[in-house]
This record gives sequence, C-alpha cells and structure tokens, in this order.
Amino acid sequence: MIFFRRFFLKVVKMNNWVLIFATLSLVFSSSYVIYFLEPETFITPFEGLWWTMTTIATVGYGDVSPKTVPGKIFAMCLYIVGIGLMTIFIGKVFDFLSIRKKLKEAGKLKISTENHIILINWTTKAAITLDELLKTFQNIQIVIIDETLEKTPVIQEQVEFVNGNPANIDVLHQANLLKSKSVMVFSPDGLMTASQADGLTLLIASTIEGIGKKHNHHIYTICEVANSKHIDAFVHANVEEFITANDTAAHLAARSILFNGSSEIIRQLTSHSGFDLYAIARKPEWHTYADASKALTAKGALLISNGNDLTIIQQLNDSIPDNATLFIICNYTTYQEIMT
Repeated sequence: MIFFRRFFLKVVKMNNWVLIFATLSLVFSSSYVIYFLEPETFITPFEGLWWTMTTIATVGYGDVSPKTVPGKIFAMCLYIVGIGLMTIFIGKVFDFLSIRKKLKEAGKLKISTENHIILINWTTKAAITLDELLKTFQNIQIVIIDETLEKTPVIQEQVEFVNGNPANIDVLHQANLLKSKSVMVFSPDGLMTASQADGLTLLIASTIEGIGKKHNHHIYTICEVANSKHIDAFVHANVEEFITANDTAAHLAARSILFNGSSEIIRQLTSHSGFDLYAIARKPEWHTYADASKALTAKGALLISNGNDLTIIQQLNDSIPDNATLFIICNYTTYQEIMT
C-alpha cells in the first residue's frame, strides 16, 4: 500500500506532457498485451483497445473480458494502475479547463477570433451598443478591451474579453486587432474633462493607426468624441468615423421641438425595434440608383444613401459603383429577404 501511495503521489505531481505520454503508453501497451495473452478472446488489437478503455474508464460493458488466468492477473494489475492513472489524467483535464475558463473571463488569453468587432472602454454606451449588436446580428463576434474591469462584463458565447490598457500595442495584438472587422473606441466614463477624455481616445486611435501602418493593413476605426471641436485631431489620425454624443443629443432635441415626433424616428433607426438601418451591397441587376430604389421599394425598403452620401436621391440616374455600400431602411424580415 505504501508503494502505491508513493506511486500515485508522484503521478499527481507529474508534468502534464509526461502524464499524457504515460497514459497513452499504458492504454496502447495494455491493448497489445491482452491481445498477446488471449488472442482467441481478443481477436484484434482493437478489441484489446476497446477492453482497455472500458476498463480504465470504469465503464465496464462486459461484452469482452479475459478468460485465462494470465489474462485475469493482467486485468487486476490494470485495475489498480490504469484506473488510478486515468482518474488523475481526467482530473488534470478538468483542472486545465477550469484554469482556462478563469483566464478567459479575466481577459488574459489571446483572441483567435477573426472578422470580429472590437469595443474599447467599457462604458454605459458600450453596454447599449453591445446589446444592440447581439440583438441585430446573430453570428457577430465581439471582443471587449478594458483595463478597469477584473473580469468580463458579459458571459456570452459571442463575446470575448481582453484586460489591459487599450493604448498598449501588445494588448491590441492580444485582441487580434489586425484580423478584426472594425474598432469602436468609446469615450471613457468618469469625472475627467472632455479634453482629457478625447486625449485618451485619440491616443488609442493613434496607436491603432500606427499598428495598421506598420503592417500595411487598413483598420476601420470609429471614435466617440466628447467635444466636436476636437474632430480635426481625429481626422489627422485618420479615424474613419466620429460619434459626437452630446452634440447629437442637442441637435435631436432641437429637431424634436421644431418637428414633433422626429426623435421617435431617429430612436427607431438606432435601436432594435421597428424599422432599422441596414447596409447592403449592389446587386448585378442594379445599374443605376433608380434601379436599386425601385427594386428595394417593391420589397418594402427605402434606399437613402451610398455610404454617407445622401445626395444620391437627386442623382437617381447615376451609375452605382461596384464597391458601393447602400444604406436602406426596412424591418429585419425585409432585410433578410433582400440578402437572400
């Protein structure tokens, strides 16, 4: 008993790779040993493998078993050593999965996901954005980067988390930045001034742009700007889009006062309810904007722009560029019909 106790204590402390090698060696060697001892019972090595696995895994189907004394003696030895070794092996596997789960929730693992959306800085607006993305797009993959959180703010299969300073190059690479679809940088919450918030956002955007230039790869970046007077600085950093939350809210309030009910239209277009805003590519049969508008209207959708160009409504006879991004307004059912 002392021998076996010391033996299993050594096994528990064994290097994981050594343990894997020892377990596999025991399984395959035992399969051939029992095949050699009882070739009439175990007619192929695979039969021996089947019996060995059901034995050390304690399943014990009993459909095949040793008949001779040598075979039974070997089976008893396998019971003692094999079951104990397999139990430790399975325990190590569960420990590994548990540790990996904790590291993933803590944002310490490298992201292997591709074509994903990166949300930088976990704020109230970031939480709303995440909720809308998950409701609108079923197969979307999202990575959150934040240095203030100790663990992922959302336990969701489509959401992954990276803990660290988003202005750090290593942290951005950990989030697989170069394989991402686009990046949204939210203005930090807190008691800082608009200039301080925009300064931090600009630092992150500049770091992202620097990585893109170094690897000759375009990274589509969207930034929330606290003060619209700072937009020129973001333009200089080659940021593609800006969201000026305070200015937008003020302008929307003014429109609501002048044109009652207009705020509800904007709310629907920016939330997962009623009609929504979608982007589609040009179809081969659409040569002009008029062609696209007529086909979309027949399906119950309204064509409003090509990218951020709203003037197409005055240029319906113009040809549609092959790389056009057409924005339309419709419900989700209509959008699915258009995309099929």
